[in-house]
Amino acid sequence: MPTLTLPSPRSPEALPDGFAATGTGETGEELDRFAHTCTRLLLGTDGLTTPLLEAWVGSAVSVRRMSHRPVSACEAPAGTAELLKAGPDEVLLERRSVLAASDGTDLSRNVVLARPSLSAAAEQCLTDPTAPIGRMLQAVGTGWRRTIVEVGLHTWGGVPAAYKAYLLWHDEQPLATITELFNPDVVPAALRAPLAPAGRS
Repeated sequence: MPTLTLPSPRSPEALPDGFAATGTGETGEELDRFAHTCTRLLLGTDGLTTPLLEAWVGSAVSVRRMSHRPVSACEAPAGTAELLKAGPDEVLLERRSVLAASDGTDLSRNVVLARPSLSAAAEQCLTDPTAPIGRMLQAVGTGWRRTIVEVGLHTWGGVPAAYKAYLLWHDEQPLATITELFNPDVVPAALRAPLAPAGRS
């Protein structure tokens, strides 16, 4: 079972600080640990997350809270600068947001670390609180390709919760890392029971 890491007390939208993987996309074994088929589908897709959440809850999904700030690449979570191929002095843009259903239920907590220097249009999207980031980026012509970096368990209010992290591309250049943590009251985070040793029931 994956090790659970407590979120940082500095932010209610805290997410895993860095990546155990380095962009290989070899997440099949971790993905297969989740018991629920729909959870595996959500974590394993390399397309937009928002339409899947909307289908899941049967309502529109919107940005409930959002903040953004500049951070230097050397201060970014472990592994981020390497994935983004950012120099240590490069300034990244951090966007934190919460997506919610139409009834106000929080669905996901999200952290984006991006290289705004690659695209002025993308930078405008990253600082816009009016819509989920994926749809906005695709509307301005970027962010179509995604590489899943990691899936696993973190915590949501002290309860195990599923998360995924992926790399978003601008043409052939890495544009952003995105980490999404899903409310376990909506997206089940239960893991499959381990197989019994041979010869035992």
